[in-house]
Amino acid sequence: MGTIPLAFTPWRPAGRARVLQRRAVPTESPSATGSTPSPATVVPEPRAVASDGWFLAACCLGAATVLGVTLQLSNGTLREDALEGLSMTLALCGVGVLVSRVGRWDSLVEGGLTLLLAGGLVVELHQWCMNHPGFYLQLNGPWPYAPFYWGLAAQALVVGALLASSDRLRPWLVPLLLMVSFSVGVWLLRTSPSPFIDVFVFQAQGSEALLRGHNPYAMTFPNIYGHAHFYGEGIVQNGRLMFGFPYPPLSLYFSVLGKVLGGDPRYAQLVAITLAAGFMAYARGGRLAAGAAALLLLTPRALFVLEMAWTEPLLIGLLAATVFCACRYPRALPYVLGLLVAVKQYTVFILPLIPLLTPLRGRQLWDWLWRAGVTAVVVSLPLIALNPKAFLWSVAELQFHQPFRTDALSYLSWWVSKGHPQPPVWIAFAGTGVAIALALWRAPRTPAGFAASVAFVYCVFFALNKQAFTNYYYFVLGALCIAVAARTPAEEPASRV
Repeated sequence: MGTIPLAFTPWRPAGRARVLQRRAVPTESPSATGSTPSPATVVPEPRAVASDGWFLAACCLGAATVLGVTLQLSNGTLREDALEGLSMTLALCGVGVLVSRVGRWDSLVEGGLTLLLAGGLVVELHQWCMNHPGFYLQLNGPWPYAPFYWGLAAQALVVGALLASSDRLRPWLVPLLLMVSFSVGVWLLRTSPSPFIDVFVFQAQGSEALLRGHNPYAMTFPNIYGHAHFYGEGIVQNGRLMFGFPYPPLSLYFSVLGKVLGGDPRYAQLVAITLAAGFMAYARGGRLAAGAAALLLLTPRALFVLEMAWTEPLLIGLLAATVFCACRYPRALPYVLGLLVAVKQYTVFILPLIPLLTPLRGRQLWDWLWRAGVTAVVVSLPLIALNPKAFLWSVAELQFHQPFRTDALSYLSWWVSKGHPQPPVWIAFAGTGVAIALALWRAPRTPAGFAASVAFVYCVFFALNKQAFTNYYYFVLGALCIAVAARTPAEEPASRV
């Protein structure tokens, strides 16, 4: 495999992406030598950098909007209308990835996509008024929702200014949007300090155990539900859950930081989703990138995901950081990617999609992957080594004992609800394998193509799985928004480097 030429700069730290076109350049001027250059003196320029067609961005915008409304309909549980929304989302994801090379990016198309984005934001703002932002809010005073609605109105005003402002003003408005969104998140955490969900118990008690010097993977948790419907056979004994912290060590580290710095492990998720929006807005810059960040922050069930302490915001934050590094700081990319694959069990499906993220091939790619792998091992090994058997049981083996959930938003649950027998689990893995192959075949070799492929692959995986709820699809929605923010502009003339 060949090496990457020194002049090959696929993603620049600033400005619009420049595309280098292949052409012959003589090493000497013909007028100086009096003769034409020989073939040996012709130096070809590097190949052009692929751009993302407008069609990919349009499909991702549409899919993110539809999925956000779908999750609002039933909070991510099985319903006929929610299943229809999931099918539409999956179709838009698939078409966007498979037909991504349709069209070119130009100013006229960008204006149309801005209108589409504005429409999606209006739909999201309307959905906020159709349901409560959380389930376990403890509200006081004559106007208990006043801070929430004031914050929502402020976000709407800032988003409108972002879409209407000039390129010079827009970078200064993004921090304002992040601050307002973060403030609304703080209000949610303070008004819902103790959500009735096991995930919150895992993070709170797991963090406390680690801070006391105990191994969180060798502990047990109380069964707060009083029944075993949500757990596999034999998992509940004498009112205790017979497993330790059920997420990888990096997720636990983030929970500890949230507990120490904010008194609540969910502050880690709030910071992660805020940073994710910042990474998105500055990955490429421009109106659509800032709008895509706003689309993520304003998705109707965002505060619900935060309230329930689900860990997908950590995954979205690291995916956004990974794509940001691919666009701006390629040297840091393998290390951030290593953190991404180490934060959640199912990130294993991201590994086959790495060729879409980097132009490196052959020996250079293996050297790059080695750095990512070492990073993942370094952040995970200290806690794994304490008790490997307990770690494997709590993080890996336990997943295969989880029961089939008939209320999950998946095609398998719908099939069972119609009176059919429970399908085999391997269907989800087979479908995911097909989705990965299709993405590698047709998706653009760009950061946006990588993020869109992640959304497509995981949408297939969750839609065919035995468990699939709001938090799972929230990750898909985040990947869709990241794909829009990281889109590569169409080819434009570039000077030599």
